[in-house]
Amino acid sequence: MEFSPGLRGVVAGETSISTVGKEGTSLRYRGYDATDLTKNNTYEQVASLIIADSLNDKDFKKSFSKYYLEISKDQKINDLLNEIKQTLHPMDVIRTLVSYKGELTTLRKQQLDKEDKTELSARINATVCYIIASYHEESCDELDSQYLVASSLLPNSSSKDQLEALDDMLILYAEHGFNASTFATRVTASTRADLTGAIVSGIATLKGELHGGANERAVELINSFDSVEEAIDGVKQLLEKKKKIMGFGHGVYKVQDPRSPIVKSWVEKLAQTEFSKNRFEIAKKIDQIMDEEKNLFPNVDFYGGLLLAELGFEVDLFTPIFVAGRSVGWAAHYFEQREQDILIRPAAKYIGPSER
Repeated sequence: MEFSPGLRGVVAGETSISTVGKEGTSLRYRGYDATDLTKNNTYEQVASLIIADSLNDKDFKKSFSKYYLEISKDQKINDLLNEIKQTLHPMDVIRTLVSYKGELTTLRKQQLDKEDKTELSARINATVCYIIASYHEESCDELDSQYLVASSLLPNSSSKDQLEALDDMLILYAEHGFNASTFATRVTASTRADLTGAIVSGIATLKGELHGGANERAVELINSFDSVEEAIDGVKQLLEKKKKIMGFGHGVYKVQDPRSPIVKSWVEKLAQTEFSKNRFEIAKKIDQIMDEEKNLFPNVDFYGGLLLAELGFEVDLFTPIFVAGRSVGWAAHYFEQREQDILIRPAAKYIGPSER
């Protein structure tokens, strides 16, 4: 049996949800170009497409609004939230509360229809969004009818441009094939566990620094320089020391990450202060150096971190926002794996001592 470290290049299952990296650069959700979806569709429509293969967002919006309101009025949940926020990282808070909420529908029912799938997915999405919103000092309770999910994450005073920018970010985060957290979700689903358990697997996997957090470290690098000149010297020194520059290159895309130009354009549009404009210029210079020195392109995380910072999010909320976007992708993979009903159980290559 051929061995592939990390299962690189191994086809581990079948999916009709997305294709990633065809021709080295494309991303499609159920046949639709994901970048095109950001032009004419909202996250709620894309979530409905990924979960139920329909761009009709009526059911998703209805369920999201219902559960967002429900959790906001749940005193036990809010008491627990306020308590654990004092000591835990936001990713741990999300993992704990998603697990605490739980659900039994996926175990009680032999088959789930599209309405069930949409409601269950929206319920988890609303829980994650409410937790993230709780970290803002300003209220996030005025939900926008067009950008429902994005508005639940941003203060009520946010502009339409800010809502649309975050909406695009969520769309681009929504799904990405058999990445580590999605595969972990599918492994859990393959045991016939419930949806909550599978999603918690994804959240726990995403917290690992080799999968999530690249956008955090990219922003930290950009913020470490005060000027373009400092960035030129600093990045070249890091490269000479063979240090990894986070936010560049990709394990699947070989030509370009198609999500990056969209995010970059939003950073340019929203950067209005001198500080923001300077930070954007530093980012572009780092991008240029990485292209010239290493022939590496920026992935979604490089400018993605800048965009989230520009929208007012603290760095430790960057990965939780990824969870908010990706939770629908995880849910779709859970439902698909349950329908296939195949236990994922790969073989291992033994490298220990021979018989003793």
